[in-house]
This record gives sequence, C-alpha cells and structure tokens, in this order.
Amino acid sequence: MADAGEIKNINTKLIRRMFKQNETLSKNTLSRETGLSFSTINRLVDRLVEAGELVEMGAGNSTGGRCAQLYALNPLFQVTLSLRLEAAELRWFVTDLTGYCLESKTETCESGVLKTIEELIRSVQVRYPQLGAIAMGLAGTANHGIVTEPFGYEELRGVDLLAYIRQITSLPTAIEGDMFVASMGYCAGCREVPKAAVCIYIGQLGIGAGLVIGGNVWRGASEFAGELHYLPIEKNFEYIETKFDGADMVAYYGKIIRSYAALVNPDRVVLYENKFIAGKADAIRREFSFCLPPQAVPQLEVSRNFDGDYQLGLASIASDLLERG
Repeated sequence: MADAGEIKNINTKLIRRMFKQNETLSKNTLSRETGLSFSTINRLVDRLVEAGELVEMGAGNSTGGRCAQLYALNPLFQVTLSLRLEAAELRWFVTDLTGYCLESKTETCESGVLKTIEELIRSVQVRYPQLGAIAMGLAGTANHGIVTEPFGYEELRGVDLLAYIRQITSLPTAIEGDMFVASMGYCAGCREVPKAAVCIYIGQLGIGAGLVIGGNVWRGASEFAGELHYLPIEKNFEYIETKFDGADMVAYYGKIIRSYAALVNPDRVVLYENKFIAGKADAIRREFSFCLPPQAVPQLEVSRNFDGDYQLGLASIASDLLERG
C-alpha cells in the first residue's frame, strides 16, 4: 500500500500534467477533472504556488457566484537541456516547461567531445540555475549510458557517458541513440499512435532505424535494434564506408523494408528524406511491395522533418525525466 508521501507525489504529478495540458485552471476545475478532493487540490496548489512552480493569473469569468482564482504553470520554474551529437557537431537547446526553446546553438568539438559537453553543461547551469534535466542523443549506440558503437568519435567508445555527465551534475540524465530519439519524436507528433512504425534515416555516419510498437520505441536486448548496416546485404559495410557510392538505393531500401515487413509487420514506414531517395518513393514502394501479400504492405511516408522529430523526442525524454524527478 502506498504511504502518504507517495500518494502526495502521485497527486502532485497529476496536477502538473493537468497544467501542461491547460493554460489556466481553477482549483474547482482541477478537483473535478482529477477526481481529487477540493481540500487535497487546495493544499497542493498552494504549496506549488509558494514554491514558485505555479503562478496566480487572476480571476476567471463569473458564472453567477464568486469568480474563481485561476492558476498557470510558471514556464521558467525549471528548464531542460537537450544535446544532439552527430560527427563533430554538438547541437543543443534549452527548453522551458511549456516546450518553448529559450536558446539553441551548435558547437564544434574541436577540443574533444567530452570536454565540449562538460564546458557546455557548466555554462548552461550558470545561465539557468533552474536546470532540471539533461537528455542526449547520439549517432551511435549506448547501452545503459555506455557508448558501444560511437560511429565517428572513437573518444567515446566504451565510455560511460551517463556516469560522466552525472559527475558534472547530479541532474536526472538520459543517453539515447539518435533513431530512438527521432522515432519517439515522430510518434509523439502523430495524432493517432501507429500500431507499428519504422523510421529510417541516413545521416553523416550511416543508416539507422527506429521501431515504434504501440507507442513505445523498441531498444532491443542490448539497445542495438535498428543498426541497419549490420544487415546481411551485399556490400553493406562497404556502402557505409563509401557513403553508398554506386549503390542501387531503390533495391537497398526495398530489402530493408521487406525485412521489417516479414519480421515485424509494421503498418507504416517513414523514410526521412535524403538525396538518395529524391523522387524515388514510388519506385521504392513498388520494390518492396511486389513479393509481399497485400495485407503485409506497409504505408510508405517520406518525411522532411527529421530535425523536428529529433528535437521533439529529446524534449519529451527531458520532460519525462523532470516528471519522474
């Protein structure tokens, strides 16, 4: 049975979620929408106002009686830092509690990746002492924060990046592969959660995919799922080294999508746009469809929003970290 402290935390998180979904709320509305007693709402809201997490927004419209006091989330009560590492570039942005981007920039890791990360985190903490969580995505694989495949930055191979960042700051932190992050962002941006979706991206350091099943991104037993250059496709490693020079990309994508269709049976496949598939969506669709039964042919979607999905994914991960505390 949950104790009083745990129940208080659960109720407080529920109130926070309500304010993230609504610009302003009164105590009466909170009580009605959450099912919590007015006395519980009154006590918790007053505590959040006193802490600065909520602010009073004046009285609402009258319905015949006394106008109810409205409250809103203080967007700057806490902020999050999101990092995106690909090749020698470290992109980052600071986001408030509403998801608004307060600051963003791209750093070049000329002095080394680890040193650049440390200097960035310390400088952000100086400007934003209310920094509450850090989410990082990298073009590679990480198992519980330990970089297993760095793809372009050997400095990080075998490094416990999660522990490294926690030495700099004790804030809640998450380290994820780039396709885990982008796939999470894609799913978060969907009006309806797909039954199963595959997101495929070619970047500066190769090709990768994220698999979303029922709204959750599948990591694999060792967080290796989606490393497509390990598929048994002829010249696959060579293509990575030569940046797909001379590759028949219609056939290449066709093999990947047929593999997913046979093993996972997704209802959609998202190809993030790149120079290799420009104007070839129909040809790729024909390539993977010809040997599949109609019910196994996934919907094909070409997206130009990789950066947007990546940013939304990082922001979602950071927000979850804040909520978990």
